Amino acid sequence: MATKTKPRPKPPELPKGFQLRRPDPRDISAIVALMNAVDLADVGEADTSVSDVEEVWGFPRFSRERDAWIVVGPDGALAGYAWVWDRKPNVEIQSDSYVAPALARSGLEEALLARIEDSAEEPRTAAPRSENVLIRCFTSAKAAPRVEALRARGYVHVRTFCRMTIDLSADVPAPSWPAGVVARGFVLGRDDRAADLAIQESFEDHFGYVRETHEDWMKRRVEKSEFDPDLWTVAWDGDQPAGAILSYAPDGEGWVRELGVRPPWRGRGIGKALLLHTFAIFAKRGIRRVGLGVDMANETGATQLYESVGMRVAFQHDLYEKTLGPGLAS
Repeated sequence: MATKTKPRPKPPELPKGFQLRRPDPRDISAIVALMNAVDLADVGEADTSVSDVEEVWGFPRFSRERDAWIVVGPDGALAGYAWVWDRKPNVEIQSDSYVAPALARSGLEEALLARIEDSAEEPRTAAPRSENVLIRCFTSAKAAPRVEALRARGYVHVRTFCRMTIDLSADVPAPSWPAGVVARGFVLGRDDRAADLAIQESFEDHFGYVRETHEDWMKRRVEKSEFDPDLWTVAWDGDQPAGAILSYAPDGEGWVRELGVRPPWRGRGIGKALLLHTFAIFAKRGIRRVGLGVDMANETGATQLYESVGMRVAFQHDLYEKTLGPGLAS
């Protein structure tokens, strides 16, 4: 006899007067404003751009009409926003939600989390029984209402990530390259595979790493309005890519998205040289503030590397996780 599937509980109702709908491109400005209001309340600075929202909507397998929600208040203003994405297909669900600071204890946070979890049950049906399906999301430790809502729903803190920044002087120290290693600017169409190899191999032993196909890897990094090949550099040892740095300049500030050195080349100063090389590029453009994100428990000593070039922690975000249970596929 077939086992009956237990019906899922209905997500909680929104507070009176609030409406839930799917976002469309006309909502992007309001979404960015909402996210920045939350950023300001949580960490003291606006940290979101239009391209950040567009990047999520362009994730592989992501559908705005299925995987994102906005909440509109009685006055017509945007009150909440959330999205969900199966970062590791059917197994690891990445999510995020934002609620206007004035409505932090209105019940909207709980309602959005419930819809995220309900949505995650669909990919779970395709996950193998040997895999536990997880939901992960970030929050500032200072966002007490959100932390309380997460814990009340069974989420646990598993990791802390930080934003590190530096204000560059006009004279950036020259990089010191190991013997035989040279830096070359990235050329689209020529160095695609080399940059992919350098970054993905560098990160494969990191927490939460999920290997991407080359096509997905390129799409998520190149199809951005801020993509500029002159801000990407590959370090070469002969014909082998030893490491790479991928940077952007959103809103006139420098952002190091990824910096990686392949295991056989670690411990030789290549990561530091790539950073200083990129800092000099930013400085020549008149960009003084540069930031990046890092796992504070990173086993490769990345935090110490960044401190060695003058970067300091600006703020932190905690990663929370909830286990939904094993997959349901036969």
